[in-house]
Amino acid sequence: MTSSEYYIADNSNIEDKKLEAAKNHYNTGDYNSALRLYLSLINTSISYRLYHRIAKCYYKLGEIDKAKEFFQKSVNLEPKENPSYQYLGNIYFKNNDLKNAIYNWLHVYSYKPNDETITRNLATSYYSLGMNFQSVFYYKKYLKYASDKSDEYYEIKNSIEKCNHIASESVQKAKNELSKKNYNTAIEYLTFAVKNAPLNFEVNTLLGNLYLNLNDNMHALAFYKQAFCIENSSLEVMQKLTSIYINLGDYTAAFCIMRRLLPLVVHNQQEYLKTLNMIKNLGNSFDGMSYQGHKKWGDTYYDENNYHLALIEYENCIILNEEMKNELNDRIEEIKMFINPEQNIIKECIGKGNKLLLEGKNTNANKYFTKVLQLSERGSGEYKLAKSKIV
Repeated sequence: MTSSEYYIADNSNIEDKKLEAAKNHYNTGDYNSALRLYLSLINTSISYRLYHRIAKCYYKLGEIDKAKEFFQKSVNLEPKENPSYQYLGNIYFKNNDLKNAIYNWLHVYSYKPNDETITRNLATSYYSLGMNFQSVFYYKKYLKYASDKSDEYYEIKNSIEKCNHIASESVQKAKNELSKKNYNTAIEYLTFAVKNAPLNFEVNTLLGNLYLNLNDNMHALAFYKQAFCIENSSLEVMQKLTSIYINLGDYTAAFCIMRRLLPLVVHNQQEYLKTLNMIKNLGNSFDGMSYQGHKKWGDTYYDENNYHLALIEYENCIILNEEMKNELNDRIEEIKMFINPEQNIIKECIGKGNKLLLEGKNTNANKYFTKVLQLSERGSGEYKLAKSKIV
């Protein structure tokens, strides 16, 4: 036998026929036949798509444990844009495991932020966990992107608007009480306001200010941190947070806030030098291992699906020890995509759209710029740019 008699058989045609047949069986509801064909390919055609299809067959057949196993195998092969995450979220939700349901649904949200089913699922799950800040955050995303203006949409929209109105009335009552120095009553009104509108920067700041004036640093800290999550470039909030952390003896947290504040005061020489001096003094009050406490807090918040606060603590770790960047960078990027995936997607769409315009492919470019219009805030720089580019 000569070497020319050795050959590798090309079975791709057979595999294509099996895949097509399996797809047809699945579409007609014959999930057992589809499953048998998909499983027959597992030794030669391993891919995240094949695992996903196998998992869907098991899911339809009610074999949830097997479905979960293969959905997980699928995301292990493709951990970014993978539809298996949505099914895993559904499975965990049905098993009353809201934390893992949220975690998996957020992976879908990270590349499909305009998916109204996912945003609604996230909002209701966070609400069930008593996490109002996150719940309202994703309800607002749902209202932004929902194309199906169903009764449920208007019910949620009206509820959010009613809560905002109640919060506004409560703030006004609180301010009236503050003018009379009735601080306890003002706190009651503001607490009621923040329950109805947890993403309201003014309410959180007012509560922080009030508690700080009453020397209640712990309560003040909670509301200033929430205000910082809403607006992370407020000088007032950052300065107040620094003061509270110093009062509580948490010099590493104060140091990290000052490091964040420094670029914001670079054009104010007096404030810049003052901030530099504070950073230097605070830096002398702890050692190189002090980041560990922030790492523990970050892990705790992460496990609780509290990704806004987890992000702050993980970023603190890197501020305190730059070597932690290698360990935490992937997790930080993951969290950022859980919170604000639009930012990266918009940037990517603008880049692709501009490239297609230069190539004269206007129709294809329009698709990317239209996506930017959908994801960006109306009136923002990105929105105006995309609108001007559409041919």
